[in-house]
Amino acid sequence: MKYCVVTFYPGEQRIVVSKGTDILTAAIKAKIFLPSSCGGKGICGRCKVKILRGKIETEPTGKLTEQEKRQKIFLACRTFVEGNIDVELIPSTSIKYAFPHQIYEKGREFKILKMPLTEIFGFSPLVKKYFLRLQPPSALDSISDVERIFRGLQRYGINRPIMNLSTMRKIPLLLRESHWEITVSILNEEGNKRISIIEPGDTSKRNFGIAVDIGTTTISASLINLNDGNIMRTEVAYNKQGVYGEDVITRIIHAEKKQGLEQLHHMVVDTINELIQNLCVNCSVNLNEITCITCSGNTTMTHLLLKINPAFLRKEPCIPCANFFPAFEAAEVGIKINPSGVLGIVPCVSSYVGGDITAGVLVTGIYKAEKPQMLIDIGTNGEIVVGNKDWMLCCSASAGPAFEGTGVKCGTRAIPGAIQTFEINSGNPVVGTIENEQPEGICGSGYVEIIAELFENNIIDRSGRFLATNNRIQEGEDGPEYIVAEKGVNNEEKIVITQADIENLIRAKAAIFSGVTMLLKKAGLMMQDIDRIYIAGGFGNYLNIEKAITIGLLPDLPVEKFSFMGNTSLLGSIAFLLSVQARKIAQDIAAKMTYVDLSLENDYMAEYVAALFLPHTQTELFPTVRKK
Repeated sequence: MKYCVVTFYPGEQRIVVSKGTDILTAAIKAKIFLPSSCGGKGICGRCKVKILRGKIETEPTGKLTEQEKRQKIFLACRTFVEGNIDVELIPSTSIKYAFPHQIYEKGREFKILKMPLTEIFGFSPLVKKYFLRLQPPSALDSISDVERIFRGLQRYGINRPIMNLSTMRKIPLLLRESHWEITVSILNEEGNKRISIIEPGDTSKRNFGIAVDIGTTTISASLINLNDGNIMRTEVAYNKQGVYGEDVITRIIHAEKKQGLEQLHHMVVDTINELIQNLCVNCSVNLNEITCITCSGNTTMTHLLLKINPAFLRKEPCIPCANFFPAFEAAEVGIKINPSGVLGIVPCVSSYVGGDITAGVLVTGIYKAEKPQMLIDIGTNGEIVVGNKDWMLCCSASAGPAFEGTGVKCGTRAIPGAIQTFEINSGNPVVGTIENEQPEGICGSGYVEIIAELFENNIIDRSGRFLATNNRIQEGEDGPEYIVAEKGVNNEEKIVITQADIENLIRAKAAIFSGVTMLLKKAGLMMQDIDRIYIAGGFGNYLNIEKAITIGLLPDLPVEKFSFMGNTSLLGSIAFLLSVQARKIAQDIAAKMTYVDLSLENDYMAEYVAALFLPHTQTELFPTVRKK
C-alpha cells in the first residue's frame, strides 16, 4: 500500500495517509475540522479546499462554480489523494468552523435562577470526600483493614459502603504508607453508597466535579467545587462530531460504518477532555482532584459517548439501548479525570428526547407546576415539553442546526462579533453585535430579527421569497441574497442572508411551531391555556420575543408569559452533580414523561406545511402580527 503526505496550509500541518484517502478524512486525521453537514457525501458542498500542488482524483459535483474550478478549488470529501499534495484551507470555511474555546463569564449562564441550585434541591454532591485518621491495629484492636475503614466512616453516618476489588487490593500498602491517614471518596447515590477512590493523606479540601452538556452542535462544561457548590468556570467548544454530519440521523448512519462508532465516540470524548483540560489549567485544578463528572445530552449523543451502537434509534420501532444508566467509571469511557472517578448520566426519555430535556424540566420546575407549562428547547433537535405536576407530554421536532449558526452561509454561534440584533431604519440596516465587536457572522437570534425585519419591510413575502427590487439584494453564488453588513471581520467579506438561508430557517421554525401545536392538540389545550413558556437553547438569552412571534417561531402570547432559561441542559447537569434529590427527581421526570412520535401523527404534516409561511397560513393564530 502506498502512503502519501498531505500538507495543509497555512501552518504546514502534515499528515501521512494511504493513497486513495479523501482529503476530508485526511483533514480529520490532522485534527483540522472542515464543515461537512452531509457527513462527507458531497451533498452540502461546504468542505471546499484549494489544491496548491500534487496529484489527485476528484468526482464531478454541481457544488462548485466555474470560477472555483478554475481556481483549483475542490470538495474535500470528493477529492482523493494520489500522491504527495499541498492543500490550502479557505478562510471562509476553515476559520468560521474552527473549534476555539469560548469562555463564559463566571456565573453569567446561571443568573436566570432565583436562587442557587443547592438551595432549590439541597446540597449532596455525587461524590463526597471524607478524611479518616485511623487507629493503627494492635493485639487489642485486630479488625481487618477494610473493617477499620468502615468503622472510620461510621463517624460520618456512612454504614458499610460497597467496595470493588481493585480498590480493596490497594488498601494494605496504602494504609501503612500513609500512616493510617487517608481520604475516602464516596459515591453518593440514594440507597447505594460506594467507595470510588481512596487516597493517602487529607485531600478532602480539594474535591471538584465537571458538569457537561453534550449538544449536537456544541459541548459545554462547567467546573464545580464540590465542597461548596460554587461554579468556578464554564467553557464551550464545537462538537467535533460535526465533521461527520450536523444532525443526529447522519451521525447514526456514519456510526453504522466500519470504525464509524469508534470515530464518533472518540470525537466527543476528545472534545470533553479538551474542555476539562482547559478548565483545570485556568482554575489551577489537578485532574486527579476531579472525582466525578455528569453528562446530559440527547439520546444519540448519550449512546455515542458511551460507545453504544445507536443504529436502532432510527429503525422502527426506534428503541434505545437504555434510558436509565448506573454510575460508571469515567475511565471506561475514556474521560480523563481521576482514574477512579465516576461518570453520571442524566436519564433519557426516548430515542429522540434525551437527558438534555430531562435536565430542562428539572431546572424549570415544570414537574411541580400546578398549571400547564411548556419548555421549548430550540437547538439542532427542537424538543418540546408541555405539562405540570400531574402529567407531561414531549416530542422532538427536527429543526436542524440553523438556529445554532450552522448550515447557513454566514452563521456563527453566539460569540463576540456575532450579529444578534437587526433593524431597518429608513431603508438602511442597523446591526448590533455581541460585545459590540466587528461583525463576525450571524447567530440564531440575529437570524430571527433579520427575517422579521425583512418581512415587515416588504423585502420578503410570506413564503420568504425576495420581492422585486432592493438596493441591498445582490445575486450570489446560490441565488439572491440580502447584504446585512457591508464589511465583516478584517473588512473582508460582506455578511449576507441568502434565499436558501431563509428557506432553511423557515423550515426550522415550522418544525418547532408545528411540534407545539401537535402537543397542545394531544393534551386538549389551547395556546391561551399555557401559564408559562420556558425558552432554552443557545440563543435563548438574546432572543427578541416579539420578532420570534412575528416569524411564527413562538406562539402569539403576552411577552410576560415567556422566560429565557439559557442552557438548561448544562444547568440540569450541574444540579444532577450537586444534589442527590435532583438525581431522584430527574429519574422520576424521565419515567413520567410520555413521548409523542410526530411521524405517527396523521395531522402533523398538515400542521408543518401550514407553518411554512410567515407567520403561518392561519393568520388568526397570530393576531398581533395580523394587526401590524
